[in-house]
Amino acid sequence: MADETPPLEIERWSDAIAEQEAEASPDTMEEEIVRLALLRGERVNLDVRQEDDALVVVAKGRRFGEHRFPGDIETVDLSAEEAQGRGEPMDGQISRYLPVRPLPRELPEWLQLGPRFPDGLAGTYGEEERGDPTAVFSPDDRYSFADTSFPWCTCGRIDTANGWGSGVMIGPRHVMTASHVVNWGAGNTAGWMRFTPLLFDSSEPFGRANVTRIYWWHQANAADGIDADECAFDYVVCVLDRRLGDTVGWMGSRGYSTSWNGATYWAHVGYPSDISGGTRPAFIGNGAIDSDFTRTVGGRDSFGLRHQIDVIPGQSGGPYFGWWEGEPWPRVVGSQSAENWGGSGGPNTCGGGDPLPELINHARTVEP
Repeated sequence: MADETPPLEIERWSDAIAEQEAEASPDTMEEEIVRLALLRGERVNLDVRQEDDALVVVAKGRRFGEHRFPGDIETVDLSAEEAQGRGEPMDGQISRYLPVRPLPRELPEWLQLGPRFPDGLAGTYGEEERGDPTAVFSPDDRYSFADTSFPWCTCGRIDTANGWGSGVMIGPRHVMTASHVVNWGAGNTAGWMRFTPLLFDSSEPFGRANVTRIYWWHQANAADGIDADECAFDYVVCVLDRRLGDTVGWMGSRGYSTSWNGATYWAHVGYPSDISGGTRPAFIGNGAIDSDFTRTVGGRDSFGLRHQIDVIPGQSGGPYFGWWEGEPWPRVVGSQSAENWGGSGGPNTCGGGDPLPELINHARTVEP
């Protein structure tokens, strides 16, 4: 029987998880500043110069005014295959180069922005009814942060041709995000994707990496709404072209137990559209999963997990995670999926269950 030991309630995180200073500083750190696609067979010469506050790279030889598009990404459908490994919990990895903090530090006052959507907009004013423009449950408990310590450095933004979502490092070069964030294409392919750990405004403290392959159980298409199968399996593992985890570390994972419903174990990080246009990460803690439903795909059972944790578009794919007693890293149990489940007013939902760590286990085994 699976271990159903519950995680720590969030109010205990600061006491139970000790802050740590960084152990070491890397002698050298590779940071990808920008990646320019080239036409097949195209050759360019590069000039690199450093100015007072910028590194300037000039490509000579590119034909002016022509687009260069990256190729499609290969995806792997595991729903009908035997996965390499089971759904046991997967360990995380703290970063040697960054401090550890159980909660992200709030922004200094000079960096804070006022709320775009104040609380209490819904209701009746005279004879006019009004509604809230978000799926945030008043009061809004999210706050932006720029803390680059572990584990906050493992969270980041996913960019695609369709917009952006959120994601989290769950292996040395493995990122989890929502299936519906992926720009699915024909022939088991997907459009380009890029992951930037802890993007904040225009700052990319750890550089960025491109996705080379995607592993999935079930494709989700948000264009016509997210159905129950799509919600329960709304998570994919993306393999990156760089081992960002060697620098920032990664979170662990485990399957969700319905015995944990109702308790405030969970936190979430994502890139909401109403906070700096999706360019700043937002943290929300003290979250509970209220109820669940089960869906089966390819003989595997996964959960749709209902909650009233504040999310709006842009936070899709962001992790739901908790800390367990005596462990040095948090574990992901779900990926943000849908809002206003069943109608206006919520709840919101995420996907999770034993197939989540099973998918991670397979991807990390096949492409370590």
